[in-house]
Amino acid sequence: MSEQKKSWASRHKILTGIGIFIVLAIIVSAVSGGGKEGTTNTGDNTQAGSETAKEAEKTEFAVGETATFDDKSITITNVERNYDTGNQFAQPESGKEFVLVTVEVTNNSKNSMDYNTFEFKLQDSNGVQQNESFTALSEGKLNSGSLAPGGKVTGKLAFEVPKDDTGLKLLYQSYSFFSNKAVTFTLQ
Repeated sequence: MSEQKKSWASRHKILTGIGIFIVLAIIVSAVSGGGKEGTTNTGDNTQAGSETAKEAEKTEFAVGETATFDDKSITITNVERNYDTGNQFAQPESGKEFVLVTVEVTNNSKNSMDYNTFEFKLQDSNGVQQNESFTALSEGKLNSGSLAPGGKVTGKLAFEVPKDDTGLKLLYQSYSFFSNKAVTFTLQ
């Protein structure tokens, strides 16, 4: 058979293969919704979806607000400035004060969950981050432990910070194998 009588597809096998691939990609994209699963354009649903996305992306919270992520919720319920330990041997350094932060941790998952005081740090207005001051508090302290599904624990963390610092933030960094989510609580 001569070259003229062969079909265009048989003469241009590579271009035919590329064309078939492109057509299949278009069909698959159309059937799967173009990669925009879960997105609707029906007024309120679009707005609600974007608000949920904003909540999931939110990483900075105020006292009283609840940060929910990785099947847990964390709320700062109270902040006490110039905390007095009542112990003459547990006093802040000169020019510093103890700040007492009450934290509530809730397990929203169907499995037990560990919590740890070392996941919390306090940052001052100079960006200095520090761990809890263990000498400042004996009663009501948040300890490390596990929570059963639906369990909740409330406890206090004490930090030594520059006196009257107005830029204090409590930082939470999960060091779980499955997540390293970080959130910030502004303590104003």
